[in-house]
Order: sequence, then structure tokens, then C-alpha cells
Amino acid sequence: MSTNRISGLGLHSEYIPSAIYYADADTVEYVRSDVPCIHRRIDGILTLNLDLRTRELIGFRIKGFRNFFLNHLTRQQHFERDFIALVSVLEQAVQVVGDACTSCDCLEAYRSARKMAHEDRVALEPLAA
Repeated sequence: MSTNRISGLGLHSEYIPSAIYYADADTVEYVRSDVPCIHRRIDGILTLNLDLRTRELIGFRIKGFRNFFLNHLTRQQHFERDFIALVSVLEQAVQVVGDACTSCDCLEAYRSARKMAHEDRVALEPLAA
């Protein structure tokens, strides 16, 4: 019996969490774990990614990121020269949409995403103007 196995090589690589900007969708997404998930839309800006089995928060998506960044963050310098800390983005988003959030669930969702961004030190390369 012949096998086509190459010793020491796997078919997959280790998942490394990182914030990714999707220009076509003007969206930033961060996912902590590479597991099946469901998406819980909070509002027009924030979507939470929840583990399919446990419903634990494993990531988030920020829509309209470039527009939000240019209109709310560049003026206030909430970013470092080499990267944009998403925790700062989420803090500013809470201020901007905080009054529009009519439920405690909405504010709690933003706080949870901010906490994750802070704990994981989530950052994004700066966008070209």
C-alpha cells in the first residue's frame, strides 16, 4: 500500500488573530478564535461574532470604518503613528452612537467589543488618506 504522506507537513497552519480591513466592504473585522460562529448585528456600525457552541464573544466587525475613521478619529489623533488601536475606535464609536443606543444591550455590546480589543491589544495598520 502506497501513501502520499510527507512527514512533518500539516495541511493547515496555526490561526493568528489579527484585525483585517476589507476595503470593498469598508469593514474592519477581528476574530480571536478560528471556530464556527454566528453574527449578532447590534446596529449599523457594530456586529459581534459569537462562538456557535458557547455563544461566547470571539470577535467583532465595524462597518463604515474608513468613513468613521476619517470623520471622527483623524481629527482627534486617537491613533499611534504606526497603527490604529481599535480600542480607541470603539471608545469613540460609543461616544458617537451612545445617545442613539436606546437599550442597555447595545451599550453592553460596544463595551464587550472594546474590552476584547483592549485585552487582545487589537491594532490595524493605518489607512491611506
